[in-house]
Amino acid sequence: MVKSVVANGRVIKGVKYRLNIKGNEIERKIVKNLSEFFGVTFSRIEKFKNTDYTFSFLQPGDEYREKFNMYNEFLLLFSPFQDFDRRALDFVDKTLSDYDNRLDKVCIFLVSKDLNITHKIAALNNENKDSKLIVPFTYDEFIKSKITKENVENKLREYFYSRDLFAIESPIRNDSYFFGRKKIVQEFYSKYISGEQGGLFGLRKIGKTSVLYALMRTIDSKDGVYIFVDCQNPSVHALRWFELLQSLINKLIEKYDIQLDVNDYTFDEKYAAASFEKLMIQIYRKLNKKRILLIFDEIEMISIDTASAEHWRNDLDFVHFWQTIRAFYQEHQNEICFLVAGVNPHCVEVASIQKIDNPIFSMINPVYLELFGIEDVKNMVSSIGRYMGLDFDEEIYTKLVDDYGGHPFLIRHICSLINRSVSLARPIKVNKFDYSREKQNYDIAISKYIEQIIQVLKISYPNEYNLLETLAVQGNEAFLSKLGKGDFSTIQHLIGYGVLKKYKDTHFITIEALSIYLKNNSNLLIDDSLEAKRTAISKRRNKVELKLREMIYTVFITKYGRAEAREKILTAKKTEERKKFDGIPTNELMEEEYYFPELKVLVNKNWDDFNKAFEDKSKFKINMDIINAYRVDAHAKSITEEEYLMTHMALNWIEKCIF
Repeated sequence: MVKSVVANGRVIKGVKYRLNIKGNEIERKIVKNLSEFFGVTFSRIEKFKNTDYTFSFLQPGDEYREKFNMYNEFLLLFSPFQDFDRRALDFVDKTLSDYDNRLDKVCIFLVSKDLNITHKIAALNNENKDSKLIVPFTYDEFIKSKITKENVENKLREYFYSRDLFAIESPIRNDSYFFGRKKIVQEFYSKYISGEQGGLFGLRKIGKTSVLYALMRTIDSKDGVYIFVDCQNPSVHALRWFELLQSLINKLIEKYDIQLDVNDYTFDEKYAAASFEKLMIQIYRKLNKKRILLIFDEIEMISIDTASAEHWRNDLDFVHFWQTIRAFYQEHQNEICFLVAGVNPHCVEVASIQKIDNPIFSMINPVYLELFGIEDVKNMVSSIGRYMGLDFDEEIYTKLVDDYGGHPFLIRHICSLINRSVSLARPIKVNKFDYSREKQNYDIAISKYIEQIIQVLKISYPNEYNLLETLAVQGNEAFLSKLGKGDFSTIQHLIGYGVLKKYKDTHFITIEALSIYLKNNSNLLIDDSLEAKRTAISKRRNKVELKLREMIYTVFITKYGRAEAREKILTAKKTEERKKFDGIPTNELMEEEYYFPELKVLVNKNWDDFNKAFEDKSKFKINMDIINAYRVDAHAKSITEEEYLMTHMALNWIEKCIF
């Protein structure tokens, strides 16, 4: 038996005084072997889902703190089955929740009889990037010979340093990597308890769905009732309003295994509201009269003006659906409440829809999910980083907030890039000089993520995007000038997102990387001079011309082969001119002998080959004519503001089709 070593009141080696180690003889020997490196502070056998689980708590000393960020006790779990059962991970989640104040949220030692456990844990990690750091051992490893300190540390290095815990693309589904949002989760839980409606809004990838998952975990832990509706799923937004009401009923029945025959109820435009009410009352009673929370994520997908499906976007499905929910809520406030989440609160701010009152107008007080401050960034980056052997300079946290505005998704991906660039000989210090040197490369690498975040504004809320673009490219005065002509609720949305701040009369974009992206991808002019307009139009027109040539050539060659493609290309030339192109390779012919008007002719004559790209033939012809008419660079003529804007819009239309 290893003699106990106590430091600062913590047993860091050996077994805690009078602790009775649970398990069979082999399992007790394994615990005692590990007690040579860690303190054993707790041991127990618990039944969970008809299976007995033997586990202990191990406590690391200072050297494990320094090398692997192991501060708290961590779970040692035995899996005595020849074939590892993933249901053991449900027990892990339960145990981490039961002992939330004691156990490390990330690190677990798993000892299994399954000889393939290493491969199975690797597969689990590949499936779920935000899974915990499960360090696998087999019973055989301990039976054949004692595990040494070197064996343990090599395992820890393998599983801690080889995984990129920053590179999490999907919403966070457990508490292991959930940072900085506990207060807002509690606020929404309080709304649920009191029967209030909720609205959570914010930029893409800022963590809204992660907050909803955390709220659901909280409701589960308190034995509450909810259903989660991902409106981005075609199985949701493709439904008509009355079909979605029926889907809500079916989700509740399936989730909570409710015995209820819904075949007696009709869900169509005439009877859906009445059927919904009768069934919801029965479900509420069968759930022991627990309030039901309806959670709608990505609400834009079933909202007026922004939905992808016509019946939600321009018809009255949005009105009828929410009339039903509101009417039920007003009569049965103890039975349900709802929470909607999305980018923009437009759906609760528009007062009327086709002269009908919006049922949820002003029913929800929008809450915006804020960007992280320095303390939240430090907590997230340092906690995750230490598991990977990365120790960040204090000043880097400030730089991350300055450069990326405290957007957690962007910051994690910057840290992922840092992780890839440093040595695997860890732990290692990440200093501010390395960060500054690579900053420009980081900005290039994450531009695709910036585009993901901003794309929804560009498509669904173009006024907001245009204001940000104007501020980034043309400055505060142009921004204020454009704002004066627009809707002031727009600026409140931008401030709510956290991307815009106002100091006195000056506005700032808070995320420098976003400002850089807008500048690099904008077609706005920095100045209004005739020369600037000529240059801008010429530059964009040339790019369009090159891309059109490439597109036409590729489509013809791919579809018709070289000989027939050449014949089709020559149809844009006068018959008497065609002989002079003999001997010129087709690709060179396209590059050197075809000009803008002829490209238009080729597309028009072969519309069936290009209709998927351009969709509307008349718009294609009009916009191509406008672009060609105002070739101010070629003809050195002046251009009015109206003509410039017209050309700008025509180029925009063509660019969206071909790029």
